[in-house]
Amino acid sequence: MRLPLIVCLSATLAGCTSATQSGHNTLLDSSDLVQMTDRMARSILADPRVERQISEKGKLRVVVEPVDNRLTAEVLPPGEAEAFTARVRALLSQHAPDKFTWVLNKAEFYHLRGQELDVPLGPAPEAINPEYALTAIFSSLSDESSTARTDFYLCRYELSNLQTRTLLWSESYKVKKQAVKGFLD
Repeated sequence: MRLPLIVCLSATLAGCTSATQSGHNTLLDSSDLVQMTDRMARSILADPRVERQISEKGKLRVVVEPVDNRLTAEVLPPGEAEAFTARVRALLSQHAPDKFTWVLNKAEFYHLRGQELDVPLGPAPEAINPEYALTAIFSSLSDESSTARTDFYLCRYELSNLQTRTLLWSESYKVKKQAVKGFLD
């Protein structure tokens, strides 16, 4: 008799907020951003095919495309989604500045052109031909019941040769997140 009462009281005291209000949810977060992008940058630099291309051609001219957001239940806002590719670019720029030349994508270029800057922006995007594109495709599967929510994320990064339309490098980050709904959710 005593055990059910203790379980009921502890569930009532601990379960008065939702998973999100308690700080527990199934969204991709800053720790995923750091783990994922650290892993991608290390993987690109360690890949023998990428290293071979750099040794043959010199610095690779790469354009970074926005994340292709294919999430099902939750959608990353554009700013948050861009952080997942921008951090890979920043890490590679910091740790391997002699291996990559970063070319602005058209959207970034035209955004800057629309600003009142006193700096020449250089040639239009059509005049510079990147050789490679770094892309990220985020997908998810979600399952929600009255007691819990589970999201499985697959975040795939690719470095593609734009001239040959071949994949030079690819790596993925997979994570499963679960949140148990509280008493009053």
